[in-house]
Amino acid sequence: MKRYLKKGLTGILLVCAAFLPIHSAEKERPPGYVEMEVKGVGLDPTGQSPIVILADKDGSKAFPIWIGFPEASAIERELKNVAPERPMTHDLLYSILAQVEARVKEVKIVELKGHTYHATLFLIFNKKIIEVDTRPSDAIIIALKSKAPIFLLAKLLDEQGVSFPQKEAFGERNGIRIQELTSSLASQFNFKGQKGVLVAEVTAGSPSDASGIKSGDIITKINLKEVGSVQEFEEAFDAAKGARSIRISVFRNNRSHEISIAPKP
Repeated sequence: MKRYLKKGLTGILLVCAAFLPIHSAEKERPPGYVEMEVKGVGLDPTGQSPIVILADKDGSKAFPIWIGFPEASAIERELKNVAPERPMTHDLLYSILAQVEARVKEVKIVELKGHTYHATLFLIFNKKIIEVDTRPSDAIIIALKSKAPIFLLAKLLDEQGVSFPQKEAFGERNGIRIQELTSSLASQFNFKGQKGVLVAEVTAGSPSDASGIKSGDIITKINLKEVGSVQEFEEAFDAAKGARSIRISVFRNNRSHEISIAPKP
C-alpha cells in the first residue's frame, strides 16, 4: 500500500473500531494466515473511494482494502442483514452455489500484486475442494453470506495492517466519542494547534449530532476551556452539566468553527 493511500484512514478506523460483534467460534486456521472479521465499510477521506475494513480477532490491527461502490453497498447490506428487493449479482452466485450443493469452506486473501490484492475462494463440491481466483471484495461478500471464515496472509497484515487505538484512549460524553490526538494524527488532519481531541464518532440522533459535530472534527475548547486529553474533555463536559447550552470550538477542513450544543435535561 502506498503511503498516500494510508492518509485519511484514521477517522474510518475510529468509527469502525468497536461497534460490530466479534464471533467467538473457533475455526481451524491455515498456517501463515490470520483470521479476520469485517468491521465495516467507509469512504477514504482523501480520494472518496470505498474501503472495507477487516480486523484481526484480537482487534489490535485493521486491514483496509479499497473496493468498488457496488461491492461496498453489498457488504453493508450483509452486515446490516438487509435483503435487496431483487437478487443482485452476489445473491445470484450464492443461490447457484446452494442449488448445486457447493459449500463455501473459507476465503483467503493471498497476495498483493502491484496495488491489487488477490483472494481465493475455497469451495467443497462432490467431496472435493475447488479453488477459485477472485477479488477480495467478491470473496468477502460470499463469505458473509455463507458465514465462512476469512483469512489474511499474516505477512500482509504485518506489512500493511494499521494498528487500532487502544480502548483506554477513548472518552465519551453527550453522544461524542473522542480519541486522544497524537502528533501523528494531528499531522494527518493538518492540525497545527497545541491542544485538542479527535472526534471518533457522534451518536445518531444525539444533541451533538443535531448540532453538527462530525467524526473527524478536532475539539479544541469546551466553554472556552482548552481540552487536550480524554480526561480534560470529560471534566469540561461534567463541569457544564445542567447548562442550557455548551459552546464547543472545533477544527475542521483547516478552519476553526464554534458550535453550540443544547444537551438533553
